[in-house]
Amino acid sequence: MPDNEKMKEKLGRYLSTLSESAQLLLLKSLERDIDAIKEDRATQLILEALLNIRREIKPAVPVSEFVRKEIFKPCEPFLSEIDHINKIQARISPASIEAIWLWIARDIASPEQKARLEEDTNDQDGKLLSGKVRTLCEELTASAQTYVNKMKRDPDIARKLGNQLGGAIIYEDLLEVLLCQERLENLKPVISRLPAEISSWNGPEGTEACNLLCKRVQQDPMKASWVFSAITRHLTQPRLKLQLATKLAGSDDAIQVAATVYAPAVKQVMADLEASLSLFQASLKDGGDKSNTIKYLSMWRKLTKALETELELPVQSPWGKSVAAMKTKLSELLKQEIVPAPGLVRKVLRAPKNGAKEHVDESLLNDAMKAIEIFHHVERMKDILALNAEISRIRKELDQSFEILSTSIVDRTKLATGEDVEVCKVLGDAAVTLAQHVFDENYANSLRRQLRAASMVPEVPATEQKAVGS
Repeated sequence: MPDNEKMKEKLGRYLSTLSESAQLLLLKSLERDIDAIKEDRATQLILEALLNIRREIKPAVPVSEFVRKEIFKPCEPFLSEIDHINKIQARISPASIEAIWLWIARDIASPEQKARLEEDTNDQDGKLLSGKVRTLCEELTASAQTYVNKMKRDPDIARKLGNQLGGAIIYEDLLEVLLCQERLENLKPVISRLPAEISSWNGPEGTEACNLLCKRVQQDPMKASWVFSAITRHLTQPRLKLQLATKLAGSDDAIQVAATVYAPAVKQVMADLEASLSLFQASLKDGGDKSNTIKYLSMWRKLTKALETELELPVQSPWGKSVAAMKTKLSELLKQEIVPAPGLVRKVLRAPKNGAKEHVDESLLNDAMKAIEIFHHVERMKDILALNAEISRIRKELDQSFEILSTSIVDRTKLATGEDVEVCKVLGDAAVTLAQHVFDENYANSLRRQLRAASMVPEVPATEQKAVGS
């Protein structure tokens, strides 16, 4: 090991015995005199050893983390909750942010800027760090804008950039990301006067907010999309955006609203509706976390209900046709998911054949849970889906079989011995969860009590069970 490295190692061992406050005090002192110690190799070794210790204590946080956050900060009011499948003006998909940042860091940043982005921020002076971050943000944003301006003049190159980013939507989102700072500055006088939360357009606050937004849209109708996008986070419910559109348009007829400058409010809700259906379908295909499947289904239901409550949607209107087509598509998807539900429940909870040991098929159990939870939501949506016949039939099957199955698992819990005790507990817990969705909390609690009582019955030795059986 070279002498310098040996010395640094010894220094490191000593410095690591100091308290954190002492280490920080020494570090600040050395960094303050950084120019003076450039000629003093011994002091440099102390600084290097101390920096190594601090890195071990605190994982490195590069400047890029702060620059990324700062660059996209003006975009936050315009970010959609989920990724859209079609570009909608003034709504930026969350996934686009990561793709755009990767492009900036990889293709826009110069080698010197990349080195600055990789600097560790630990133990840096706050003011100094803020200055570095601000400067890098300005430089990278300006470079990205210059590059994009050149691309716009050549459609082929613009298309190539879209491919590099990951698609046309991300390219269009990039164009809007570069506009966000300007749009936000223009809207600040309006947004700053809005309540933090808007739950109604009635009452003094709601009326004032409504009038303020109406005036702003009428002043600059070409930027209406940005106004409706910027207020999204102030609204407690999506229906409020639709209510605002119908209130300002003076009509709840979809055809009439679509012909006004307030149409972007409805278009933004429609974009979320389309995206939630697309993500629901994708979650079914990838077989991932069922919570995402339920999340997107619930979102679609909530948005559809809002649209149908706040708007008259004639079938011949574009929005009416779109909603009808989505209902048909969703009904087909849901039918495939809920039809197997009764059979899956029976397979999971039924007693083993010919005295075999109790067994839990985890994969089958997950499938049953998912199917029943989806069915639970579908029942609540039956007024907006074309599945009444299937829902009635499945409900009848579940009513008929679940009571038999739950009684069976209670009886088997009473008689369980050895390894079967734990397996029956797992099956019993599953039955309770299923009961919450198939019936309600009261039914589930009753079953839980029965299972608890059954589990407290003393185990009967296998020999005695045979004797009783004979």
